[in-house]
Amino acid sequence: MTQSTPAKPLPVYLQIAELLARQIKAGHWRQGERLPTEAELAHSLEVAVGTLRKSLALLSEQGVLERIQGSGTYVKQVAGKQHIYELFRLELATGPGLPTAHILDVRRMPRPQHVPVLGSADSDQVWRVRRLRFLSQVPVALEEIWFEGPGLEELTAGDLGDSMYLFYQERFGVWIARVEDRLSAACAPDWACAPLAMPAGANAGFIERLSWTTNNTLSEYSQTWFDPAVCRYTSRLSQ
Repeated sequence: MTQSTPAKPLPVYLQIAELLARQIKAGHWRQGERLPTEAELAHSLEVAVGTLRKSLALLSEQGVLERIQGSGTYVKQVAGKQHIYELFRLELATGPGLPTAHILDVRRMPRPQHVPVLGSADSDQVWRVRRLRFLSQVPVALEEIWFEGPGLEELTAGDLGDSMYLFYQERFGVWIARVEDRLSAACAPDWACAPLAMPAGANAGFIERLSWTTNNTLSEYSQTWFDPAVCRYTSRLSQ
């Protein structure tokens, strides 16, 4: 069995803020709608009321929510600040879910032919990260991520968090501003592993993603094999 290492989780209040932001984006609550009471939300999310209040305060600071004394908390706007999982497109059939990850393998190697030139054209060495992705603790997908990592000589599974984009921001000062997803179907890779109920060679949804930084540099290339029996790819557009 492939050994995996849980990625460093976000603080709980930030996890809850990200989950609520994903739910609002998915239309669970609409602009101007009042959220359930703090006690009801805390109970449904299985967190302390104090933790929930910290999450709501963060979303209020970001302009997503408006808290009116004596009335409640309302959705202020759906669009606005990009959240950590804004570009994560997989969702459970029951709702967006909170993304987490287990790291399966981390290594530095010569860039394979199928991986485009990333970052600086001066280096032919790239980092490869293989991960098992979860949504609200349900295993849904396998990811293979490639990035250059300038000046990064050592990297272990323990260095990585649930969000690679947050890792790039904190480690390299790089922000992913634009992605291009190419959707198709493919067979699950030979490194597929439990607890994902999608063995090697099984039919899978397939996402090939190119990610660019704010200065239009191709910074990451990834491939994702997802189990269509438990999750779906969702992209929402609005005018």
